Amino acid sequence: MTTSIACASRARRPALLGGLLALLVLPAMASPAGTYVRTIEGEAPVSERCAEAAAHAGRHTASGIAVCTAAIWDAGRRTKTKAASLTNRALLYRSAGDVESAVDDCRRALALVPDHPETAVTCSAVYINSGAPRAAVNLLESAPLPAPGLQYRYYHNLALAHHDLGEYAQAYDYLQKTLAAKPGFAPAVELKKQYRVAGE
Repeated sequence: MTTSIACASRARRPALLGGLLALLVLPAMASPAGTYVRTIEGEAPVSERCAEAAAHAGRHTASGIAVCTAAIWDAGRRTKTKAASLTNRALLYRSAGDVESAVDDCRRALALVPDHPETAVTCSAVYINSGAPRAAVNLLESAPLPAPGLQYRYYHNLALAHHDLGEYAQAYDYLQKTLAAKPGFAPAVELKKQYRVAGE
């Protein structure tokens, strides 16, 4: 399943105005020599081009949406590929400012893969940025914990959602978990600066 993972950033400085950090996750396909092989011949599959476009949301967004739309059609009955392409297109819609379409794509992706943690993390970011932090909390709390390398994004999105809801104690706890999972993660460090803990 090729997909991009995102976390929403509450530390909304001009450099991070988009509020999403996309991480491209591609399946490892190694030749005997250990080199990465995208395709055996010809052009990369449309689902991979969709993931690449989502990883670079903000550049050529309209063409990326078109590529992801083609990937959704191309996926046919391949549920995981279709869900990944919907999730990636959601990131692109969000980058283009079309929050309604982004949320709709997330709902469709989650209906296809309800227990996929990476989809939950990405769609929680979309929900947070669409002004629906409670939906983000509900989604993440019902999703399995992602692999250790992505747990900091899961915790960070929970911190942001609780922060937006005014649930500051929970937000702070999740900021602590974020930084334990990924020390120095800049968006979490910036958000944590807004908190003062009694006795510290």
